[in-house]
Order: sequence, then structure tokens, then C-alpha cells
Amino acid sequence: MKVMKKAIATGLAFTLAAGTLVGCGGGDSSADTKYELTVSGIGGSLNWLPVYIAEEKGWFEEEGLAIEDALFTNGPVQMESLSSDGWDIGCTGIGGVFAGVLGYDAKILGSSNTDDGTQYVFTRNDSDIVKAGQGNNSINDEIYGSAETWKGKSILCNTGSVTQYVLVKMLEGFGLTQDDVEFVAMDPATAYSAFIAGEGDACVLTGSGGTFKMLEETDKYTAAVSGPLVDSGLMCSFVANKNSYADEEKYEAMKIFMKVYFETMDWMKENPDETVTYCVDMNDENGSTMTEDTARKYVEADTYYTLDEAVTMMEDKAEGTDMSVMENNMTDVLDFFISVGNYTEADREKFAGHVDSKLLKEVQEGAGTQAE
Repeated sequence: MKVMKKAIATGLAFTLAAGTLVGCGGGDSSADTKYELTVSGIGGSLNWLPVYIAEEKGWFEEEGLAIEDALFTNGPVQMESLSSDGWDIGCTGIGGVFAGVLGYDAKILGSSNTDDGTQYVFTRNDSDIVKAGQGNNSINDEIYGSAETWKGKSILCNTGSVTQYVLVKMLEGFGLTQDDVEFVAMDPATAYSAFIAGEGDACVLTGSGGTFKMLEETDKYTAAVSGPLVDSGLMCSFVANKNSYADEEKYEAMKIFMKVYFETMDWMKENPDETVTYCVDMNDENGSTMTEDTARKYVEADTYYTLDEAVTMMEDKAEGTDMSVMENNMTDVLDFFISVGNYTEADREKFAGHVDSKLLKEVQEGAGTQAE
């Protein structure tokens, strides 16, 4: 059986043809199709991988759900499609979450995985940052450098991004701000190319490309800091079109989608080798060739949440606040984007209250997974 997929590769004015047919495994469906959803995501991303696997296995169809894919190159552009009700539910990173909530009143339905395992700040081995050693950062003793060695350094980094967030968090641990370094705005791919060509004192990377290549070249480069070391709390999440969320039939379809998605993540943990193969295939179809070794590192870089963990983050209060752990983590990141001028204090107020645990709790109750 084939599943209809709509691929939308978004640049400034570049759209791939919709209606691409991609084969799905898993045998014949045992249930009649009862629901339909258009699901959006970032092509080749870790939080799209469970969708890809479930489609290939035929697991959505088995639950009576027909999926139409809408794939984008980044979160903010993904959210622009909400202006025309382009999709019902989406998998996205924190940039997409903010764009969806603040621009289109989207609902946040939960989180799927951590999103900081591929974010690194690299320096060259002969840098005085590396020579200063570790143990001088108040956030984590494993971070390299000191306030004196980082001050004034030229750092290649994408502006208004999670990579910039990781950089600023690291600098704060040294008692520094972004004004204390020379910030050179570059997207990760350009920063990687420029850095290996000799530009800059440090570069901030994310994703599967340059990050893993540089991690392997320990004779040249040192990973001074990573996303987990600065406790960034970054996550990939699910957001819903507010109009679809208010539609009773679409709401029920979203519950099926979430059920299959979390069951697929459980399967992935039990089948790591097959998961790596699917990751390679997914990226090949997305036009970004990935070796098996790189795919394994990519899959292992971040942590997929269980259904219970995802619900707990939405229900438990963060220490010293009235917000859930999940909303508090997101608000911390939003505060950063406010500080660099991407959003305003009014946006902080507007963001409050958009995390809605109702749907995911109903999925949990139906699955019978919650601890007593």
C-alpha cells in the first residue's frame, strides 16, 4: 500500500511538487481508514524519523489514520503555512514553536525529544582557550577556557538561533556576554566551511554534517562546549493548528497520531540497528546522503521521551514557578530571544498558556501507561 506524501521544500520561493508517492512497508492494513491528517515536519530531522518509520511500517494505517506529509526546511517557514491552514499537526524545534504560537496561535501538545545533542562550540587545539583547560565555568566544569581566553574571540555562529543560545549560555558561565566577543553571523554550514578554512577563533555548529566531521578530527579541533553541558533544555515538540485542534474529528485523529508516534519511539529504542537503517533511507529520500556511522551518531545524539515522560514535563511544576517544567524551559529560551531582539516582552505574555496537556493525557490514559 502506498501513502500519499506532500513534500514542501521551502526556500524563499522554492517549492517542490506536492503529491510525491513513497512506499510503505508493514503489510496490508487491518483497519479501514477513518481519519486523515496533514502532518508537517523538517525533512531529515530526528523528530521526523518516528513519522517516517511508522509510515514505512504501515502503523498509522493499521490504526485507521491516513497521513499526508508536508515537509519544510526550517521551523519558522513551516509555521507560515498555518496562515492558509496548510497542515493539522507538526513536529518542530523551538524556533518553530515560537513562530507557530506567537504568529498563528498554535497549540503546543507535548515534546518528543531533546534537541541539544548536536550543538557544539569548536575551537582549534592550539587555541589559548584549550590551553586554559577546564574547570573555570560556573555552569559546568567540563567546559574549556576561561573568561580571559574567551574575551575578544571571533566566533562564527548563526544569529537568532539555538546555536546562539548555547553560545550565550556558555559565556554567561564565564561571567561574559555576547558583547565581550566578536560575534560573526553565519549559518552552521557556512560557519563550518569558513572555520576549517582558517576563519574565526571558534565556531558553533548544529546538525549532522560538520558537527560529526569535526568531532572525529580530534587532532585539529576541540569541542569546547556542547548543548547538554550548558543545560540548554532545548526540545523538539508537537504543535497543532488551532483550527484543526478545535475540530472534533481532527482532534481524535491527532490522538491516534500521537499514540503511534510514541509507540514508534519505544520500538526505536528496542531496535537501534534497524532505526539507523531507516535514518539513512530517510535522509537519502530527503536529498541529504548520510553514512551509516553518521546516522548512528545522529540517532544517539539526542534522547527520545517516553509517553509518561512527555506528560510529566507538562504536568509537573518547575521549581520556584507556576509553570510546568516544559513551559518553563521554553520560556527561558524565549527570554533569550527577547534579549537579542527577536521577540518582545509582550510576546512573553502572549506565549503563556499555549502548552495544552489535555490531548496527550488522554493518549496516556488510553494507553494505560501512567504510573500509579
